[in-house]
Amino acid sequence: MNKDYKDNLIFKLLPPFTHSYLSLIRLDKPIGFLLLFYPIGFVLASSGNIASNNVLVLLLMFFLGSIIMRSAGCIVNDLIDTDIDKKVIRTKGRALASSKISIKNALILLLALLVIGFLILIQLNYEAIILGIVITPLIALYPLAKRFFILPQFILALTYNWGCFIGWAALGSNIPFSSICILYTSLIFWTLTYDTIYATQDENEDKDLNLYSSTLLFGSKKVIILNIMIITKYFLIIFYGNSLDFGFLFKVLIIPIFIINLIDINFIWKNKPEKASSYFSRNNYYGISLLFSIIMGSHFNV
Repeated sequence: MNKDYKDNLIFKLLPPFTHSYLSLIRLDKPIGFLLLFYPIGFVLASSGNIASNNVLVLLLMFFLGSIIMRSAGCIVNDLIDTDIDKKVIRTKGRALASSKISIKNALILLLALLVIGFLILIQLNYEAIILGIVITPLIALYPLAKRFFILPQFILALTYNWGCFIGWAALGSNIPFSSICILYTSLIFWTLTYDTIYATQDENEDKDLNLYSSTLLFGSKKVIILNIMIITKYFLIIFYGNSLDFGFLFKVLIIPIFIINLIDINFIWKNKPEKASSYFSRNNYYGISLLFSIIMGSHFNV
């Protein structure tokens, strides 16, 4: 039995016949759906009225939607990448690559998730529904991108942070569109950073399989580029706060997060592939810290 099955709480709580399916949709690794939720959470938190019933309902809907769509994305990824996953040490034990789940059953689960996701989406206003439908094809494009596109992590970044616009539309567009574009751009740099670091785990296999990756593209300049991207991310986050008249308290909270993130990249991760997964998981702390900072900035304009 896989060590994760023994140690992860969700596998202890749910019966053994569900374990392969939980692994397929990565429900044992919540960092994925949290990173999908945070961009939406940032926008909703920026409304200055996060305690209202409408915003709280939207937060709940988007949180559930993030779990559903991330799970669907994982299935699509594994269906497309089955042959590749079998050749990569980190992924050869995945449910489809190891034939623990049939393609037929994976497709049935995918269809069920997409139906649930669509039912959640149609509870939103017309503009948010359109934006949700527009981004759906990119869910399949990311696993294909690493075969044809020199920077596949950029496709992931575009997709993962699109929730900024859906959340903005769902709120009734009461935040300037230019501010949302600043936030979206900032989060693209965030995703490029954490996913480039995550990809260092597969750097050698990607090279052998002739796949593209940002970590291969950046090469020996990888750490320098990562530092530039994370600095740009926080600069734009502060610019975003300024555009919404967040006060001094917002900057006081953001700067320590920025410094800790820089220390993490340069003195904890230190370009070591074996530490990449831990760094990736720690982005949950950066996400929730940013969310708290935005809530404070939008509610306590001091």
